[in-house]
Amino acid sequence: MKIIENPLNQRELVERCIKRYGHTSDHNLDWFVCGITAKDGKAVFIEWPDGSGLLTHRYGKEWRIWSNPLSLESAMVDRIAEFALKIFEDKSIEKVWCDFIDDNIRPALVKMSKFKVNDIYYSLLWPVIDMTFYDPKLPGGRLKDLRHARNKFYREHKVAVKPAQSINKEDLHNIVQRWKNNRKNKDEETYDLWYHCAIDKDFRGFKTARAVMVDGLPVALNAGYEVVNKEERFAGIVGLHDYSSQDLGTIIYLEDLDWIKNAGYKEADMQGSEEDHGLRFKMRFKSTIERKTDTFSIKRLTSS
Repeated sequence: MKIIENPLNQRELVERCIKRYGHTSDHNLDWFVCGITAKDGKAVFIEWPDGSGLLTHRYGKEWRIWSNPLSLESAMVDRIAEFALKIFEDKSIEKVWCDFIDDNIRPALVKMSKFKVNDIYYSLLWPVIDMTFYDPKLPGGRLKDLRHARNKFYREHKVAVKPAQSINKEDLHNIVQRWKNNRKNKDEETYDLWYHCAIDKDFRGFKTARAVMVDGLPVALNAGYEVVNKEERFAGIVGLHDYSSQDLGTIIYLEDLDWIKNAGYKEADMQGSEEDHGLRFKMRFKSTIERKTDTFSIKRLTSS
């Protein structure tokens, strides 16, 4: 197991691993580098001799694993276990977090009895939309309220979409800040640093990044990229707005689906949601729950 401190300096090596073993929408080097939860976080790539790897973030007393290991499915549990045991050799490390890990992995880690696997912090369900069934006209009674909300919004507001890179970065950062400040559930994790980082890096690694303008002001962001090893699947990674207008969330979600449809993708991975937070809306578009992920932490055994 080799620790690579600055994966961007080893871009070719890391992207070769992702191309070989990548399978989730989080397996993207540039998005992973942005995925810190605190300003002291550092992206670190873990490499094994067989070419498999692990995307991780290091903090003061914790490490975090980002999505599933980049390995054969049969080796994923062992990769996490080997990494955790190695990291716990440093007595200052208190926890190893596993973020967005497929839900069949935690039970296998528990059975290993090599460390204490804590309870699940939260789980996400990941809906995928078959875009052949998505009609931008939103026909029929099932989508009537969405159709009416969209038509009303476009009657009452002037809406435009521009490349995010053409907008002043300060204005883009302000969208993220307003999104964070205006959310109804202030206790819910926002991970706003991810989006600030993506803006600072000009959305490198993204296929598209778009700013939605309402009445001349930038109020929302949509951005995403193709899922590795699934060329017909697009991942709607970023979709946020500043809550400045009623139904703005619906408008930018539909804008994202329209872009994905027009770009010719067959599937849309619209990212994980907790069961009571936004999932019901996503399921209205004939989505299929493809996987469930858990976020949890690991601690060393007290006897070790």
